[in-house]
Amino acid sequence: MRPSGWSLRGQLIRSLTLGITLSWLAAAALAVLAVRFELHEEFDSVLQETAQHLLPAILADHGAVLDLPAGDAHPPTLPAVPHDEYITYQVLTAEGQVKLRSHQAPMRPFVLPVTTGFAWDAAGRRVYSELSVDGRYAIEIAEPAGHRREPIINAILLLLLPLGGLVPVAIWLIRRSVRHGLKPLLAVQREIAGRSRSNLRPLPISSLPEELGTLVADVNLLLQRLSLALESERSFAANSAHELRTPVAAAMAQTQVLAARLGEDTPLGQRALAIVAEMRRMSRLAERLLQLSRADSGMAMAGEPQDVLPLVELLVEDANRQSGQAGRIRLDTGGAESFLLAADLDALGIAIRNLLDNALLHGTADGIVAVRLAPGPEIIVGNDGPVVAAADLARLTERFHRLDTDRPGSGLGLAIVETIMRQMGGALRLHSPARGMATGFEAVLAFPPDARGKGQKSSEKLTNPAFRQLGVSSPS
Repeated sequence: MRPSGWSLRGQLIRSLTLGITLSWLAAAALAVLAVRFELHEEFDSVLQETAQHLLPAILADHGAVLDLPAGDAHPPTLPAVPHDEYITYQVLTAEGQVKLRSHQAPMRPFVLPVTTGFAWDAAGRRVYSELSVDGRYAIEIAEPAGHRREPIINAILLLLLPLGGLVPVAIWLIRRSVRHGLKPLLAVQREIAGRSRSNLRPLPISSLPEELGTLVADVNLLLQRLSLALESERSFAANSAHELRTPVAAAMAQTQVLAARLGEDTPLGQRALAIVAEMRRMSRLAERLLQLSRADSGMAMAGEPQDVLPLVELLVEDANRQSGQAGRIRLDTGGAESFLLAADLDALGIAIRNLLDNALLHGTADGIVAVRLAPGPEIIVGNDGPVVAAADLARLTERFHRLDTDRPGSGLGLAIVETIMRQMGGALRLHSPARGMATGFEAVLAFPPDARGKGQKSSEKLTNPAFRQLGVSSPS
């Protein structure tokens, strides 16, 4: 099963980067609000201080002008060289009549009514009004709207511009920290990925952090239980094969002797021979059930690549001998001197032997069974039997499904082969008619491309007594 496609490292990097960026933006927004508030306070304080110092001075120096009778449509300006004024102001009566003004101040009051305090005029200027002690006169000082906007914008830019350099640095630091923090997890991942399917040894837990060490310890307990279960299953299958064959073989021998004494042409003799046939069928069924049990236990999980050509040759030779027709099964190696596969030899032997038995049983009486080793890698077993309909072909790997109930068989052979190939990471492919022919049946053991190795292992395992479970003889 393939991973779901998302990466824990990528998820951590994205989450941390987004979190830091959003946090920085929130902090910057709060800082902007604080700066704006402080700047407004400072500027308001300047306006107020200026008004409180300027009004008494103007009253003292220009009292005569202020006391002139009303009626002048153009209030005079205070004597000064004309210039761009940052702050403009007006001196006016409590009723709102402008008596004096700065050069760029309007002739009409900034705000009315005249009261001490801050206000915004119609042009968006910030205005501070201050009444004199006697309440007869007042001064209104105005600050242009854009004057405060500029320093506030500059403060915002000074806070936001570093983000362009901060984000790449933060991403680099986060990636470095996450990569360093996930090193133990990646080490465990590499350890698991580098193992063969049959390697159930405990994972090393030294130098792992506490959280990961606890997880790996639990995985090791699971591996230990799985290893014990597989070993128990294999031991049971191996011992049961021997224990079942002996009494069944003894019973068959006794029944054959009984049939001979009764006479094979007598009704009782015929009945005894029928019992022998049923016992022989029971023996084959017991063997298939044991093979299925071993396949379901995970015995086919492959290890290191090794040469399987001697195994195939041995199986073909033994099947020819048992069929009583030397040369009926023909092996085509394509001129190869070895055929390397990362496969369990016992499991592969069971799969090939089942295909050979099926090909001999369902082919024509004197037909040829072809075994071919092909690139891919593939092991192909075919016969010249009748064509199997597509609907029946799709059901051949179902357990206990048989097309011809008149012939001996258990309906488990192809199910066992399919289970073994699935555990090896390969597939069982069935073709009828055989590829390139108008008739026949072809079974293909298709292995994954990485099942081939570069080195050649010895075939010493073929002399192992465990091969007796395949029903073949060890080479002399």
